[in-house]
Amino acid sequence: MVLNDPFLNLFNSYDVSIPLFILTYGGTVFGVVNALKKPSLAILTAITYMLVLWLRMICMYLTPLGPPEHIIPLRDFILESTFYSGNVNLKDLFFSGHTASMFLFYITNDNKKIKYIYLLVTLLVASFVLVQHAHYTIDVLVAPVMVWFAYKIANNLKAVFFKF
Repeated sequence: MVLNDPFLNLFNSYDVSIPLFILTYGGTVFGVVNALKKPSLAILTAITYMLVLWLRMICMYLTPLGPPEHIIPLRDFILESTFYSGNVNLKDLFFSGHTASMFLFYITNDNKKIKYIYLLVTLLVASFVLVQHAHYTIDVLVAPVMVWFAYKIANNLKAVFFKF
C-alpha cells in the first residue's frame, strides 16, 4: 500500500544520505559511549532500544507500506554491506528507525546539554528522511511516540529487575 502524503507532495526529494548517515551513526556511537558511562543509563537505553525494535517489527508486519512516491533510497553503507547483502531496503517504513534512534538518546539521557543536542539531531534526522522522501510523514511523527512508550515500559522494567 502506498500512502498519499500531502506534506511530501509539497516539495521535491533530494539525496541527503551522506549527512543523514553521519548524523545517525555519529549520534549512535556518541549515545552508546555516553550511556556506557553509567550502568543504570546503559541498561535503560538497551531495554528501551530492544522494545523499540520489537515495536518496529510489529508495526512493519501489521502495516506493510510501499515506498513513498519519488523516494530516493537511503544509502547506508554499513547495512548494505552486511545485513542487506548489497541490497537497498525500501520496505522498512512504519515507523522511522532513524528518527526513533536519535529520539531514544534524547529521552534516555540525563544530561540537559546532551539532551538538547539530541533533540536537535532528532529534528535534523527527521527532516532529512522526509526531504529524501525515504519515509512518510506519519512514520516520522509516530517514531517519538513509540520511543516514549518503550521508554515508559523500560523504566518500569528497570525499576523492577535492576535495583540501582
